[in-house]
Amino acid sequence: MHYIRLKEIFIGILAGILFYLSFSKWNLYLLIFPSLILGIRPNPYRFFSFGFVSLFLSLFWIRISLIDYGGINPFLGYFAVLLLVLFLTIYQFGITYIIWKTTGFNYFLFPFIYTSVEVLRSLFPYGGFPWLILGINLVDIPVLRYSINAGTVYMGSLVVITLSLFPFLKRKHKIYTLAFLTPIILYGVLKERENLSKNFNLKIALVQTAIPEEVKLRTELFWKKYPLIVDQVKTAFEQKPDLIILPESSVPFYLSELKDQGKKLIEISKKVPILLGIIEVEFAEKVKPYNSVILLKDGKVVEKYRKIILVPFGEYTPQPFKFFSQLIPYLGLHDYSRGKEIKCFKVKNVNIGTPICFEIAYLNLVRKFKCDILAVLTNDAWFRDSDGNYQHMKWARVRAIENEKPIIWVNNIGPSAIINQKGEILRRTEYGKPSLLFYTF
Repeated sequence: MHYIRLKEIFIGILAGILFYLSFSKWNLYLLIFPSLILGIRPNPYRFFSFGFVSLFLSLFWIRISLIDYGGINPFLGYFAVLLLVLFLTIYQFGITYIIWKTTGFNYFLFPFIYTSVEVLRSLFPYGGFPWLILGINLVDIPVLRYSINAGTVYMGSLVVITLSLFPFLKRKHKIYTLAFLTPIILYGVLKERENLSKNFNLKIALVQTAIPEEVKLRTELFWKKYPLIVDQVKTAFEQKPDLIILPESSVPFYLSELKDQGKKLIEISKKVPILLGIIEVEFAEKVKPYNSVILLKDGKVVEKYRKIILVPFGEYTPQPFKFFSQLIPYLGLHDYSRGKEIKCFKVKNVNIGTPICFEIAYLNLVRKFKCDILAVLTNDAWFRDSDGNYQHMKWARVRAIENEKPIIWVNNIGPSAIINQKGEILRRTEYGKPSLLFYTF
């Protein structure tokens, strides 16, 4: 009996490693199928070891922002990651297992149970944690990727799990499954042949500033880099774009200081519009900081968007965890305030939406951007060249397919990219190098 348990745990660990590799920066997406084939069994030892290892390896990058940049004691940092993984394992795999057990471990129902828990996890608590959604792995698979377009990324999850479990289904359930998959595949074939591109006649210049987080966190060092950022913008302007785009929190001053500290950018904006991420601070009864994007045009701010969905424990500390601020330095800072309005910035009659950073992972929010193009401004220097950086960019590819909109991925540290409506990366920059990327939509 002891040997059997160890064997089941070992197979679960192997399945978890394969799961991680499918979500890693190496993008071995096809490994999700053998991962699920091996990991999904009624045996609790295999199932839960599979779940824990999958989540632990895939989310281990979170430690970088906590320990290296958040000032957390390493012991507390690793413990926090462990707690998060345990919570998510119980949430995603525990709830799934309990419901699955009540069905008599019916393999036909498993995809619907697991995906339903994915949806729940994406919404609750604290706005949800829509990460490591199985359907993401379809973005690189022609035809099947359009299941994401047909029914969002969660339809993609259903397809991934159903294909993986097909050999274990009873004959009648295989017939039902083929009836479910056939129209999805036919839809995908038609979509692959469809020309989704639109000609907006808009030339953009994407500026990857490549400022490491250890520099951004020290204002005096950030200021030393600022002239280089201005030089990048000047160089971009020489190519006569219709719009220059900089990443999230791209300058070392607040919006209220723009007129004094950002004079050179203001001058350039008199010749070409500039979209940039900047921290905005309001002083009313209390200090209210916002993570914002502004459109500089004709030497002034003509429009701004404030981030609506904030990252818990990153941009604000939810209740009842305020007491952690005594243990964790950066949690003692002011919580960011939430924006309230979806905005589209108009440039040359083209409407551009700017979900900020992790907002791209939230299906319902992104759908509200009724814009022609999405430009996601982010600063993934918090995670360096880790799996998290690339998991994040993959979300942009998912949203491009779901919404049939091109996406400009503007990452401070890189890679940055131009993504078409099929979720394909047309152009990209290298990680960690100051770069300019030009593209005409």
